[in-house]
Amino acid sequence: MDFFQRLNFASSNEDGRSELAALSGASRILCLTGSGTRPLDMLLSQAEMVTAIDLNPVQNQLLRLKIAAFQTFEHQDLLAYLGILPCADRLALHRKLRPALSGESDAFWSRRLKIIAKGVWYAGTWEKVLRFGAFGVRMIRGRAVDALFAAGSLAEQAAIWQDRFDDRLWRGSIRMLGRRWFWTRVIGEPGGAFLPSPAAVEKRLAGAFARASGAFFFRESDFASLILRGTNALPAALPLHLLPENFDRVRGGLQRLRIVEGGLTGLGSLGVAEMDGFSLSDFGSYCDEAAYLACWQGIVTAAAPGARFCERVFMNPLPLPLPQIEVVQALSQRLTVTDRAIIYDIRAGRIGGG
Repeated sequence: MDFFQRLNFASSNEDGRSELAALSGASRILCLTGSGTRPLDMLLSQAEMVTAIDLNPVQNQLLRLKIAAFQTFEHQDLLAYLGILPCADRLALHRKLRPALSGESDAFWSRRLKIIAKGVWYAGTWEKVLRFGAFGVRMIRGRAVDALFAAGSLAEQAAIWQDRFDDRLWRGSIRMLGRRWFWTRVIGEPGGAFLPSPAAVEKRLAGAFARASGAFFFRESDFASLILRGTNALPAALPLHLLPENFDRVRGGLQRLRIVEGGLTGLGSLGVAEMDGFSLSDFGSYCDEAAYLACWQGIVTAAAPGARFCERVFMNPLPLPLPQIEVVQALSQRLTVTDRAIIYDIRAGRIGGG
C-alpha cells in the first residue's frame, strides 16, 4: 500500500514540550498531523487556532477519531478505547463514539473495525516496527529494562545504560536496522532512501540514547517506553495531551483545532496564511534538496513576519535553504538535549526576523 494511503503513525514518537517551548507566544500554529499527537499537544498552548495538515488522509482520519474520543469519553475510558489500557469490549465504546464522527469519518472507521477492536494506539506501521524491536529487547535484556525504568536517579539510569545496554549487541542492532533496504523494502518507508551509512546511523542513535540516559527518566518518555518495553509505561510515559492533568484543558480546546488536507508546498492554495507558529516534525526525512526547498517556500509564503518554527531533524540534515529562516542555536541545542523523543535534533527559530 502507498505510504500516503496507509496508517503509518498512530501513537507518539515526539515530545510536545519542545514544540510548546519553541512556539511560545504563537497565536496561529500550523502542525503536520502525523499521529495527531502534535496538534492535540498544541492545544496546551495559548494559540487561538491550531491547524493540522497532512498529505495522508488516513492520518487526518485518525486525528478526527481521537478528537471524537476526547469528546465522548472520560480519561480512563479514553485510554481504554485507544488501546493504552485493557478493554473488555472496545467496539461497545466505539458505538458510543460514533455520533461524534462525521458521516465520512464514521464510514471510514466502520470499514476498519478490526483496528478499533485492538485499539488504534499501536496500529501504525511505525508502532509495529518498534514493538517488534521491543520484543527482542525484552527477550535479551528484560531484567535490565526493568532496572532501567526503576532507576532512582539519573546517574543510576545512565550507569545502567552504559553497563547493560550500550554494547556491541545494541550498536550492531542499530547498524543492522539502519540499512536503507530494510526501511524502503521491508517497512515501505520512503524516508529510508535518505538514510546515511549504517555506521553513521549507529554513531548518531547510540550517542543520542547515551546522552538521553543522563538527561531525563526513560520511564517518563513515551518513545523510550515504546522502543524498550513495547508499551507506554503508565502513569508518566504518555504524550502531553493524554496526561490526566491535561485532559480537561485539551478537551476544552478542541474547537480551536481544524484539519486541512494537503501538504506544505500547497499552503498558499489551501487558505493557510499568516501563521506565526510552525510545528514541522521531521518532514525533511522525506525530501531531497529540491523538495525540501519547495516545502520551505510554502512555509515562508504562509508565515507571518517573525513566525516561530520548530523542525525535527532525524537522519537527513539538509541545510536550511532560504536566508530568512533563522535558527536560534542556544534554544535549539537545549531542546535537543531535553527532548524525550531522543532521536531528533531540534531546529528552533524564526522566519523573517522579528
